[in-house]
Amino acid sequence: MNRTDIYVSIDFDGTITEKDITDAIIQRFARPGWEEAERLWEEGKIGSKECLSAQIALVDAPLADIIEYVDSFSIDAGFKDFIRFLMRSNIRFGIISDGFDVFIKRILTNEGISGIPVYANRLYVENGSLKTSYPYASRNCSSGVCKAEVAATLGDGSPVIHVGDGRSDFCISERASLVYSKGKLTGFCRENGIPHIEFTRFGEIRKSVAELISSPSPAREHALTAPFFNEAW
Repeated sequence: MNRTDIYVSIDFDGTITEKDITDAIIQRFARPGWEEAERLWEEGKIGSKECLSAQIALVDAPLADIIEYVDSFSIDAGFKDFIRFLMRSNIRFGIISDGFDVFIKRILTNEGISGIPVYANRLYVENGSLKTSYPYASRNCSSGVCKAEVAATLGDGSPVIHVGDGRSDFCISERASLVYSKGKLTGFCRENGIPHIEFTRFGEIRKSVAELISSPSPAREHALTAPFFNEAW
């Protein structure tokens, strides 16, 4: 097997960026009431799709003002080098996020990054109001983006390495061949016995993946050959 025949799925909010952009926008621009939707989502009583729709409905600010606010956020300093490494190694990858593509693409553009595949929810203006759409949702998943289904399709049966930090990464992490985690995702992996490698910066992931594909031990070889668990959703 070609050891670069893997797919790398990368979360955005709180993973590539230092802060969760979607959360920051809601906290700054939404009218009171967004906290209830957040609580229900945290408790697992509603999915992120329902939560995001309810919260965005409480935002009256012009999209231009929100994008101006987004311009104040930056990314992990090692992310550019990481994606250059993936490209040089002929490793397929993409940003699979339960956030909104308009903000993701804006931040990437600000950082001089272009051409990266982004799979995320969409936000647009209709009759003066913000509206959401979910092109990567699944009928059997309550998330805005079903990361596991998207990764299974893009990976086309290849082992999937997932990089993430929060609740939206829980489901895909149960199916991935290897997980790089931080934040809440690390706690979830520990509690559920999911093999994972903790990270703080993307430079650590770059070094780890380089070791995996260059001189894998039996354990590492398993991580690269274990198929993505692609059950019928």
